[in-house]
Amino acid sequence: MSEPDVTMFWVRSERESKSPNPAHHEVDARYAAAAGANGMALRVITADDIVIGRTPTPRVRVRGDLIDPAQAFFHTKLMSWPGDRFDAWRHLSTFAALEAAGFFVTIPATHSILNNEKVLTSLQPFGSEVRRLPTVRVCTRGYGAGGARVDRDTLAAASVDFPVIVKPSSWGAGHGVFVATTIDELDTVLGFAAPADLTMLVQPWIGRDVVDCRVYCVDGEPYRALARRPLGDAVAGNVGQGGVAELTDVPADLIEPARAVARSVGLSYVCADFLSVGDGWWFSEIEVDGGTIPREQHLTEVRFGSYRTRFDAFVKGSPAAAWEFRSERRG
Repeated sequence: MSEPDVTMFWVRSERESKSPNPAHHEVDARYAAAAGANGMALRVITADDIVIGRTPTPRVRVRGDLIDPAQAFFHTKLMSWPGDRFDAWRHLSTFAALEAAGFFVTIPATHSILNNEKVLTSLQPFGSEVRRLPTVRVCTRGYGAGGARVDRDTLAAASVDFPVIVKPSSWGAGHGVFVATTIDELDTVLGFAAPADLTMLVQPWIGRDVVDCRVYCVDGEPYRALARRPLGDAVAGNVGQGGVAELTDVPADLIEPARAVARSVGLSYVCADFLSVGDGWWFSEIEVDGGTIPREQHLTEVRFGSYRTRFDAFVKGSPAAAWEFRSERRG
């Protein structure tokens, strides 16, 4: 294998680097191998490692090294873990500055906002007519103490009835998901969220038998699916929250909806999540950096290959080609 001629800088959370998850080492090794298969070196960094300036032309340094936009690009997904929300502005502004400095980024800053604010999923058409879950978004600062308060009329106006799911609007991996069966239980959950100034979503709970199907899409095409189901008393189907996951072919009735979502978003790689309880599908959300499991290493290689192809188009002076699905959908 020839030496890598391009570097992909993967921007991770500063907080993660201070308290590393042992699983990340295994992920890093798989991702490094996938990058190498596409002629790229993978370097994991944090926003703290990046210095951006203009002297008088834009200059970007990573750990002191001057970076050439023709030889490197950045993977730029805003982290959505609870501890990372304090760094959100630093990450978003860094990603936007890298774009402005003339670098190719895998996920523009606007797409990170779209990905991490789940109510936006229900507000965006995404080219798909699959039904959406009714959603009420609540900023909880001062909740129940002179601030905002959710009542039955508010829920009824949004076609939301009990029982409901209550969850933070920007967290991931199934964290912070609760079921409330009465208005008093809902008030309790939102009241606990208030001291942390969390923004919460309230949606109908469609039951414990729900199937959460994640469709992995590369270059605007559905590739594989991951069916997740909660077990026992678990609420979320994420494996880390007590669920079970199974890799499958993409269900036939999700191929066109997933394709429409992926092409509307326009990124190299995007996951479209759908929910079902046996009476058809609900479009749940998108994930622009959905991780893949070890036995799907080929999917990671294909994903990184798409990053490389779009980067090459960007370097050749064809930035529109780097976002071809967005152009096709709007053309």
